Formats: sequence, structure tokens, C-alpha cells
Amino acid sequence: MQRVFSYIVTVLLTGWILIATASAADYLYDHNGSRMRVNVEGNKVKIYYQKPRQGLAGAGVRAGTLLFDGKVSNGYLEGMSRIFNPNCGEVDYFVYGDFTPGRSFMLNGAAPVLSNMSCRIVDNVYEGDNANLRFSAIGKSSQTPSSKTNQGGANCVVGVNTSLNVRVGPGADYGRIGELPANVCGLKILDRCQDDWCVVAFNDLTGWVSMRYIRR
Repeated sequence: MQRVFSYIVTVLLTGWILIATASAADYLYDHNGSRMRVNVEGNKVKIYYQKPRQGLAGAGVRAGTLLFDGKVSNGYLEGMSRIFNPNCGEVDYFVYGDFTPGRSFMLNGAAPVLSNMSCRIVDNVYEGDNANLRFSAIGKSSQTPSSKTNQGGANCVVGVNTSLNVRVGPGADYGRIGELPANVCGLKILDRCQDDWCVVAFNDLTGWVSMRYIRR
């Protein structure tokens, strides 16, 4: 009887591990000009800086720095975010919001305000970038165009001499995350556009490009 019980427990645990592993995925987002990696594994969600915007290095933010750690249940995400202070280090605070992997979302909370004289928290605010964390979806980090897309003659890079910049957001003021060679075809244009910019995917590169240089 004991052996049968142990076998059932082993099967159940193995199945749970396989389900959790299969559900793990990374998604790419823009957050105030920084490229972010949102890791979803089961009900656990972690948000990392993949390519921080200029100005964050002085506060200790690097590629791989954790911004948020929490859990999602029935489309509702909650957990601890953090602000980064060059003198005080990381300061945690609670945030929450609706969440669907791969879609834009916002997390809200009472962001701490530190004293100018020390690292003591003197207030909490509900306005500003720290209290309203916006994440604009870019795509799935492992997303790769199909072979059919790569073979097509549509969606080509035109009007550039060497390469077209791929950026973390919809505009030339956002950071560059890669390049598309001139005259390359077979780009996959994702269903996310703003003004004259759209998110495209090519091989292992996904980001925003100016549609002025794309021939469909």
C-alpha cells in the first residue's frame, strides 16, 4: 500500500513539474525607454531589465537587474517592485494590476519617497512613473519567423544604405537593440503599431522599426 501511495505521489509531482516547465516563457516589453524581459513560469512572474535606458546605471541598474517579483492569479498580478537609489540601493513596495502575458499592462502602487537627508521613507505617492509602471508589449523573446516568412519577397527593408535600426520603442529617441540588413525580406510585422512605427520580428530579433523603410 505504501509503495502504491509513493508511486501516485511521484506521478503527480512529475506531472506538476512538467506542466510548470512547459508554461515557462519570456516576453519582451518597453518600460520608460528600457527593454524589459518578463519571465512567466506557472503563476510566478518576474520582470528584469534586459537593456536599461541611459541614466539608470548610476542607480545600480544593469542588464539582468530584477525590477518586479510576484504572482498572477486569474489575470490579476501582484507583488513587489522596487525603486533604485544611488545612495540607498533598492527600496521595495507593493504593486498590482491586470495582466495577460504578451499584452501591454500597468502596475499601480504607493511609490515610496525618500528623504533628501537620509534613506528614510517620508511619504508615498500615487502619481508618477514609479507609482504607475507601464509596460508596452514588444513580443516573445523566443519568437522566430517561420521559414515561409523568411522565403517571401514581401516586407523588405528599403531606402537604407547598410542597415535599419531596430529600437525598443516607437521612435528614434528609443534605444537601439539591433539592426536589419538593407534589402533583407521576409520580416514578420506583428500586430502592434504606433504612428509610423511597427513591431517586427526577424530571426531572433524583435523590436520597433520605422515603416517608412519597409516595403510590404
